[in-house]
Amino acid sequence: MGLVLVSALALPDWSGGSVARPMWMMCLPMIFGIAGAVMAWRKNSLAGVLISAVLGFAALPVLYVVTVLLEGA
Repeated sequence: MGLVLVSALALPDWSGGSVARPMWMMCLPMIFGIAGAVMAWRKNSLAGVLISAVLGFAALPVLYVVTVLLEGA
């Protein structure tokens, strides 16, 4: 779950240089969320599966909304 947050926070250009990130980086939060869900599933933790999957798939939309609210449209 930590990797989901770190990879999502690495997507915006915090320096203001307007450098585009590679497109494959957009998939990292979802990939880490799925990997966390698989690991939780192996440990028979339904709550861990749900939390990891939801966090992985919701990280990008939440990041977009927060970025728009902070930076403006």
